Amino acid sequence: MKKLLWGAPVLLMACTGCTHNPHVRPDQTTPIRAEVITASATSSRSTMALTGIIAARQVADISSQILAPISAVEVREGDTVRKGQVLARLSSVPLHAAVEQAQAELLAANQQENAAKAQKNLAAETYARYAILNQRHSVTPQEFDQVKTQLDAANAQLQAAAAQSAAAQAGTRQSQATSAYTVLRAPFSGIVTKKYVDAGGTASPGIPLLQIEDARDHEADIQINEADLRNIHAGEQVQVEFNGSQSPIMGKVREIVPSGDAAAHTFTVKIGLPPSRALYSGMTANVLLPGGGQRASLTLPKTVIRRRGQLDSVLALDANSVAQIRYVTLGRPEGNAVEIISGLTAGDRILAHPDDALVGRRIEPQND
Repeated sequence: MKKLLWGAPVLLMACTGCTHNPHVRPDQTTPIRAEVITASATSSRSTMALTGIIAARQVADISSQILAPISAVEVREGDTVRKGQVLARLSSVPLHAAVEQAQAELLAANQQENAAKAQKNLAAETYARYAILNQRHSVTPQEFDQVKTQLDAANAQLQAAAAQSAAAQAGTRQSQATSAYTVLRAPFSGIVTKKYVDAGGTASPGIPLLQIEDARDHEADIQINEADLRNIHAGEQVQVEFNGSQSPIMGKVREIVPSGDAAAHTFTVKIGLPPSRALYSGMTANVLLPGGGQRASLTLPKTVIRRRGQLDSVLALDANSVAQIRYVTLGRPEGNAVEIISGLTAGDRILAHPDDALVGRRIEPQND
């Protein structure tokens, strides 16, 4: 009898423990009040996606204006250069000799011009004296005509010497300018993208030696059908995606090339892009352009979007008001909102302020 009385409390404690579930956390069953918004469909302008190529807006092929051996190439592909920096040097020995010859010819022409000036001045003074004597009838007409003829000849000789001096000056300037062509400089700041020659080769006029591009200013070039031209205008903002971008960027329609492809009936549209270190010429760009009609779309504030790596998601409430991660595909941004292409439907409830700590918790909307 004493043994039964001693075991009763133990049995009672064991039974009491049977009503407790150790796997249920009391704090998880308590609903949390949070602000909730409802996804609703709105009418928006339809869009069309086109693929284009990213290109530098400013590209220059560096070539020589003279035929000369290449003595040095100062840059390599991938080098960053500033405006005016020396890119390559050509052999200048023959050109320096031409400059010296032109300068010698100029010196000789100047000396001849000075001698002609002296001769002309002497003839002018002689003519002035004979003119006075002629008025006094102290010289014969033949003597006076002879002096006048000498003055005219001196003037002609001076004009010829002056023309020869001007030609020598022009030749000197030309030879000096040609000598300057032996140094090739960058026309603007940018990056060397191609190198076609090395030292020891020969530079020919019009044959590219190097290529540089302005890496600070890129654009996306796309081809658009003739029928869709009416839906896009210069200055319009469009969405652009490219490999390596964490999120879409906004570009501006910079130019619609007025001359199209007569066979394909397409036109080139150039879309200016904001500066980015991730942009390189030749990359593929996906451009979202406005279409001509209207379509229903879902938009949400950008603040409700959770970005983890390359994935976008929201915290949506299920049928039991439990917050769950819902992955979505984003479309075109519209101010402080962004279009939801897939992952949600109209009527879905979304946490206005997503917090990872709320995943799996039952939510009581505080704005209901």
